[in-house]
Amino acid sequence: MTEDMKGRDYVRGAFKRQRMSRFAAYPVLGAVSAKFHGITIREFLTDAAKFAAAQIEACERFEPDIIVMMADLVMEPEAMGQKVDYFDDRMNQQRGYLLEDKSKLARLSVPNPSADGRMPFYLEACSRVSQAGLDAAIGNVINGPWSLACELRGAEKIILDTFDDPDFVKQLMQFSTEVVKSFGEAAANTGTGISLSEAPASCSLISPSIYREFVMPYHKEVVDHFSAQKKGITIHVCGFIDPIMEMLVDTGPAAISFDAPSSLPMMLSASNERTVVIGNVPTTQFLSDDRDAMHKAVNQCKEAAVNANAFIVASGCEVPIPSTAKSIEYFMEAARQPR
Repeated sequence: MTEDMKGRDYVRGAFKRQRMSRFAAYPVLGAVSAKFHGITIREFLTDAAKFAAAQIEACERFEPDIIVMMADLVMEPEAMGQKVDYFDDRMNQQRGYLLEDKSKLARLSVPNPSADGRMPFYLEACSRVSQAGLDAAIGNVINGPWSLACELRGAEKIILDTFDDPDFVKQLMQFSTEVVKSFGEAAANTGTGISLSEAPASCSLISPSIYREFVMPYHKEVVDHFSAQKKGITIHVCGFIDPIMEMLVDTGPAAISFDAPSSLPMMLSASNERTVVIGNVPTTQFLSDDRDAMHKAVNQCKEAAVNANAFIVASGCEVPIPSTAKSIEYFMEAARQPR
């Protein structure tokens, strides 16, 4: 990086479709940052000051072009009354589902981000990092509407519901979409970019027809909502998404982040620079200190995108907690090389 070019400048270049000297790059650093910072996962997910400090330290240590405020994906259900268990050495876990009984949907209300559950914790942490004067762009991560619906109902049950009770699924999706709008606006007001996590929306779990009927309209609704406020949305989908790439692009997000099982060349073709493509180095590469293997994985992505301007090199998903610091250093080392 030149003295006058900061990480966020490379990110801005990608979104402006400018040809930069190198690709913007970042690994998705979540709870692995807690390990490097010497705090427990429980502290990382409940103490805003510690969560922010861990992400700031990770940003200063690894110098990614984007630092992601990746906490967990049960904040929204917890804010509605879901019981959640916390652990020192692994991610938290919810107990059951609020909508085991579908009739309870009528009694759920959109939580208040400034008062309910851990939403205020998360907003405070985002604000702390946003105000830290980092060179990197900063992104928040909240549930997308389908991911939240799965957290409330259970993935297996909601998939069956798409056949047995499609009207209920659409009512639930409309409710979860309103939650996304509310929490997304509050998160954006911290000065961070909006990212929607939609892991269950991939074809590793659902069919293209389920995506088309029950997910796509709500993705478009959220994108249009924030576009009207001149705010772009990044949608992240894990797993295999080749069959729905065109549909994802057609929803109009500013960026699509996707995982290693999917085809980068195919996504770049489907996007055709209409959206910024982000990905898709396998997260398994971060579990060892094999420098050559990491460089090879990163370079494969860079070579596939050699003619693209709207592209950012990233891990396909969140870097696993057991990952090594060296692997992240090797990732950034390879990604920073000129294109």
